[in-house]
Amino acid sequence: MIKEIRIRNFAIIENLAVSFEKGLNVLTGETGAGKSIIIDALNLLLGGRADTDSIRSGESTAFVEGIFEVIDPTTLDLIRESGIEIEEGELLVKRQVSNSGKNRCLLNDSPVTVSTLAKIGDRLVDLHGQHDHQTLLHPEVHVDLLDLHGKSTDLRNEFLQNFTEYQAQSKKLESMKMDEQERIQKEEFLSFQLKEIDEAGLSKEEEEEIKAESNKLKHAEKIRAGLEKSQSLLTDNQGSIVENLGQVLKELEAIHDVDPSLSETVERSRSAYYELEEVVESLRSYNQSLEFNPSRLEEIEDRLAEINGLKRKYGADIAEILTRRDQIAEELDQLASNDENMKELEEKLKQQEKVIAKLAIQLAEKRETTAKKITKSIEKELKELSMVNVRFGVRFDYPPSPDGFILFRKEKMKATPTGLGTLEFLFSPNPGEEMRPLVKIASGGEVSRVMLALKSILSDQDTIPVMIFDEVDTGIGGGVAEKVGIKLKKVAKNKQVFCITHSPQIAGLASSHFRIEKQIKEKRTRSSIRQLEHEERVEELARMSSGETITEASLEHAREMLQPANHRGR
Repeated sequence: MIKEIRIRNFAIIENLAVSFEKGLNVLTGETGAGKSIIIDALNLLLGGRADTDSIRSGESTAFVEGIFEVIDPTTLDLIRESGIEIEEGELLVKRQVSNSGKNRCLLNDSPVTVSTLAKIGDRLVDLHGQHDHQTLLHPEVHVDLLDLHGKSTDLRNEFLQNFTEYQAQSKKLESMKMDEQERIQKEEFLSFQLKEIDEAGLSKEEEEEIKAESNKLKHAEKIRAGLEKSQSLLTDNQGSIVENLGQVLKELEAIHDVDPSLSETVERSRSAYYELEEVVESLRSYNQSLEFNPSRLEEIEDRLAEINGLKRKYGADIAEILTRRDQIAEELDQLASNDENMKELEEKLKQQEKVIAKLAIQLAEKRETTAKKITKSIEKELKELSMVNVRFGVRFDYPPSPDGFILFRKEKMKATPTGLGTLEFLFSPNPGEEMRPLVKIASGGEVSRVMLALKSILSDQDTIPVMIFDEVDTGIGGGVAEKVGIKLKKVAKNKQVFCITHSPQIAGLASSHFRIEKQIKEKRTRSSIRQLEHEERVEELARMSSGETITEASLEHAREMLQPANHRGR
């Protein structure tokens, strides 16, 4: 329920705070006093559209706050799933609209998106404004109301879950069903690529090895010239390095006989001489093995060209080429198993179709049964609202479809997210008139009473704890208004009901009566609200009955309307 609302700088409301009670709360006041503004502010609080035009003139920001008592477990779960902490079932909702565009939504002081606020708001309050009740004129709403009355929600949710999964799997199958020729062409192309890489026989080390060999072959003559020059310097010439070092060794060995302290120097010289001899042998051996082989160089160049060609196609280096090779092999495996996967998915979809068909038929049959019950209940409620000759009905439309997989009454049909076909409420207000869609023939007052009748019979199933009717008495007279008030009083036994009304008959049945007033002070218009005490209610009902001139007779009539014995809705 709504425990309290605070409004600042919204339209002509400067600063307003009001607490509400359970039962039937009515709001009255002269035209233009701001009754609908309060509904607009509440609509903003529940996630409605923010409009800077609603900010009070001269101000930069409008604020609307509300305290709600929440006891429904589903609503509490939704709030907690949105990341909002809620204790003892109390929810503080704040909405701020600013000229700067910095609008804010807060739940228990935690920021939320407008969509989150609207989703939660839909479960807090059922608001039927002066024109909002015309949502009843949208046929897509009728199926929701019928399922609510028939307690088909669980069955419908089960159907929707299966139907949604079926649609997702169907899309997956369609994406798998590529053109067969295209699939074959892709498979052939990938096979060619795989063969090309595999036949190359690549290894990660090969490229560096053959590059080194290529470089050696390209510079073979230069290498041979260097080797020969080195050999010549070491051995070939008179006084070569080896010859001179050998002479040094002889001289030192002779001195060593005289001076043994030179033994280390002699050994080092001998070691150097032997080392040089090994170098000479190594150079000679390498020179003998070295040859310029044009055919081998050509072979290496061809191999490097092959590797570079593969790089251009498959990767920057051999490691990347081999990685791409594994990816191609995996794609080929997937293509090879595509037919098998498609067959498995097709079989799965056939099984899902059986489940969906069964649920859809059960849902359709249950709705038809519910339609008979709701028709009688609404006609009974409308008769109590002085619509004696009214007829109400539900029309079902099941368009056949050759592509459908659901066989219903010997016709193939397609499923929709709500089940089979469509349905629409029909209405005939006068004897002799055929029933036609509610949207086409019902007047504003009639639609208001149909909505009230629906809400009366759905009040036990509907978990939304607050209902607001803005001028539900539009287009109806005093006698009917009293019956509307009695009906509202009945609904208010299980819910908190708000009603903005011009009818004293409805206002007289309220549990709590609030008057909205407009004052002009310092050339500024301000709207205020206050709860009326008993005598103030008498005066307000008298004013509503007779206008500005309040007579003793109108006061006496007002007192009679407030007598408990006359509150037949209690």
